[in-house]
Amino acid sequence: MSYTINTGIQVDRLQHSYDQPKNKNTAGDYKMTAQFNEVARDIYWLKTFIPGLPTVFSVYIVKSDINVLIEPGPAALIPDIQEAAEKIGVKEFSYIIPTHIHLDHGGAIGKLAHLYPDAQIVVNAASPKHLVDPARLIQSTKMAFGDDYALTYGAIEPVPELQLKIVEDGDKISLGKRDLTIIDTPGHASHHIVILDELTGGLFCGEALGLIYNEAIQPLPAVAPPGFDEELYIATMKKLQKLKPKLLFYSHNGIGHEPDKQIPMVIKNSIEFGQAVLGAMKQGKSEDAVIEYMRDYVQEHFGAQLDAYDLGSNVKGYIFYYNRKKAV
Repeated sequence: MSYTINTGIQVDRLQHSYDQPKNKNTAGDYKMTAQFNEVARDIYWLKTFIPGLPTVFSVYIVKSDINVLIEPGPAALIPDIQEAAEKIGVKEFSYIIPTHIHLDHGGAIGKLAHLYPDAQIVVNAASPKHLVDPARLIQSTKMAFGDDYALTYGAIEPVPELQLKIVEDGDKISLGKRDLTIIDTPGHASHHIVILDELTGGLFCGEALGLIYNEAIQPLPAVAPPGFDEELYIATMKKLQKLKPKLLFYSHNGIGHEPDKQIPMVIKNSIEFGQAVLGAMKQGKSEDAVIEYMRDYVQEHFGAQLDAYDLGSNVKGYIFYYNRKKAV
């Protein structure tokens, strides 16, 4: 399957801003504010937070003849999404597209399906059974975020089957003025997809290309057990690199303006991160010891400090994968 990008569009970024005050974050002594900016032609970025969490959530609205919500995040973000949509005159969404159905990317889609009954929820074939009956999804969410996850993130609700739109690799969604191309991107999870905006060359990459954990450091892997597959993850990155995207719309923290540098960097860093984990495992270190080892390794080799959840999730993802592959 081949994909083409219109490269003649100049990107205008960080316009039409507003700040929405948030409560003081109980995890620190600073105040977080939500921001809403036009970051490419008719693509709006909602950068928002959940009080008490250090996580930055990136939600995107594509305003066109047909409006699209991409990467809605957990249900706790819905009031911010509705306020942002109102700011730009968007009252309905025809499509709601999570890159994958993990809580911090697609936890809101059940609730949003009820709020926007005419919207289609776009997912690949690996997702529907977990959305119509989210019992297993909720169980795995509790393992990752705790039994009381809903108090912070909002509840996961079932998606009406009739609102699901199942897509395959290469499918296009026409919005009138632009097309969105869906690309299957397994590795982080089997149900992961990315969305290529043909008009601007922007790629809504979810966690298929790692993450920029903060603007001061280089991109690093973003993985989690049990669905992580390192071989597929690296192959997916190389597949996306060949598209030569002009922008990377990450799901957390920010936007990549130098994909030609950032994609090869995250490929290299993901391989090195994995090899470091595997080396520590071969030394007989316990899971906790590997995590502590990698805390120092990430600081020394990448100049980064990951919070406990991000570090633990990454390390456990690689450990689970290597154990499944019987690499140790």
